[in-house]
Amino acid sequence: MILRALPLTAEAFAPFGRVFDLTGAPGDGVRPMSGDGWTDSYTLAPLIDGPGHLGLTQGPAAPWDCRLMERHPRTEEALFCAGAPIVLAVAPGSAAPAPLAETLRAFVIRPGQVAVMERGVWHDACRGLDGPTPYHWMATCGLGPDPWVEVAGGPVRVSA
Repeated sequence: MILRALPLTAEAFAPFGRVFDLTGAPGDGVRPMSGDGWTDSYTLAPLIDGPGHLGLTQGPAAPWDCRLMERHPRTEEALFCAGAPIVLAVAPGSAAPAPLAETLRAFVIRPGQVAVMERGVWHDACRGLDGPTPYHWMATCGLGPDPWVEVAGGPVRVSA
C-alpha cells in the first residue's frame, strides 16, 4: 500500500486534531502582529491542553515504510518545523491495540504551521520532506509508557 502525503489543512486534519497557521495571516485562533521590519503571530489559547515539554527530534527523509506507531492517551502533542517541511503519518485514535493500515493518513507540515494531535491519535516519527531534518514537538512527558506497536496490515509506504 502506498500513501501520498496531503498538504496540512484544518479541514483535512480535523479527524486527528487541529491546525494553526502562524505565517502572519489572521485565522482561527491566531493573532498576527508586526512592527518595524518584523512579523509575529501566536495562538490565542495554549497550544496543548496541559503543561508541555518542548522537544527536538532529528527525522530521516521521506519516503519511508511506516511499520510502527505510538499514541499518547494522556496528552495532546503539537508538531512543528524547525526550518524545513516535515511529513507526519497518523491514524485515528481508538481502543484498538494497534493502528490499522487502511486508516493511515499523511500530511506535509510547512514552516509556520502547527499540527496538534488529539490524545490517543496514532503517529509515527516525522520525516523530512526533502531530506533528513529536525523538527519540534510539544507534549506532557513522564505520564507513562507509550509503546511503539506494529501497524496492523502494514507496513504502509508513505511518500510526499
